[in-house]
Amino acid sequence: MKINLKAKPFNLNDDDIKWVENTLGTMTEEEKIAQLFCLIAYSSEENYLDYLSCGLKIGGIMCRTMPAQEVVKTVSRLQERSKIPMLISANLEAGGNGVAFEGTRMGCEMAVSATGDSAFAQKLGDLCGKEGSVLGINWAFAPIADIDFNFRNPITNTRTFGANPSQVSENSVAYIQAIQKYGVAAAAKHFPGDGVDERDQHLVSAVNTFSCKEWDETYGQVYKKCIEAGVMTIMAGHIMLPSYSQALNPSLKDEDVLPATLSPEIITGLLKEKLGFNGLVITDSTTMAGLAMAMDRRLAVPRTIAAGCDMFLFTKNLEEDFAYMKEGVKNGTITQERLDDAVTKILALKAALKLHKKNNIPSLEAALKTLSAPESKNLALECADRAITLVKNKQELL
Repeated sequence: MKINLKAKPFNLNDDDIKWVENTLGTMTEEEKIAQLFCLIAYSSEENYLDYLSCGLKIGGIMCRTMPAQEVVKTVSRLQERSKIPMLISANLEAGGNGVAFEGTRMGCEMAVSATGDSAFAQKLGDLCGKEGSVLGINWAFAPIADIDFNFRNPITNTRTFGANPSQVSENSVAYIQAIQKYGVAAAAKHFPGDGVDERDQHLVSAVNTFSCKEWDETYGQVYKKCIEAGVMTIMAGHIMLPSYSQALNPSLKDEDVLPATLSPEIITGLLKEKLGFNGLVITDSTTMAGLAMAMDRRLAVPRTIAAGCDMFLFTKNLEEDFAYMKEGVKNGTITQERLDDAVTKILALKAALKLHKKNNIPSLEAALKTLSAPESKNLALECADRAITLVKNKQELL
């Protein structure tokens, strides 16, 4: 599927496109492969950060929650030394506390949705955008667009906007539109949709057992609305969707159905072609057993990109996974066309966020002032008050 850099969600102008094309044209094959990786930062240890930015020259990192001072040091070190600006992500699901200990926790998605007012989802997006961007975060691994159809599901639960697809859509869109105004790309997750079965992707590949019709009317509507709203990225889960895998590829036997992160039917066929998603697709954490159980890691690492994912999140063994990806390019698992397509989307996201044109070094003073804003704490209290929906069990709801 050909990328349209002028269309949603990138909306690049001619100068931005020229930067993307010129940057791609000057990169070696090894530099292109390195851009596929989004690794992890958990401290401001300089040797490690320099290895990521100057040695490997990776495309992005995800910050685990740290003190604000550590976040600023980490982001500054990476951006100062990177030849190409880096995507800096965090789990901004419930507030700025997803990246800094000093950040505000407004509330989990279910609490936000329980207010009965999507304006609170918009306020959550504003809060995450404000507190994330001041720390140098330009990519939020949120919103969670899963649907809580099964209360026993250990992943979704209170991290979702609920069990009503329309409510999930409305709140997800409100969050996306709010946070992206701050120059922070949203990542709707976990495609093709968690919350149906009781499996934990960390331990086993999950299965969305919905028929194509059921999926179209639920998860399909949620992702369609997110795409129409201009969501810049989507995170693929280690979740099988047998109905669509076999509808798009009738020759697939049951035992050959793969989780979305490895499935060309789900990522390329369903997400990119049927739903028309033109943005960037990133895998969920590749350290999860949900990926490992599907096939040998030597095959799985390059297969994620070949299937249509554009970035690879985390590694089990850094050197081994880089070697597997290079081997995949060398043996043709990842074609040159697919490699260039993925890297183009990575660069296009960076251009859409104007990372190539602005100072990406955060200020600790500004960060601490923003993170301690009284209005943010008041918002969290208001959300908590409005989220209370059951005090006494008079209707025997429990």
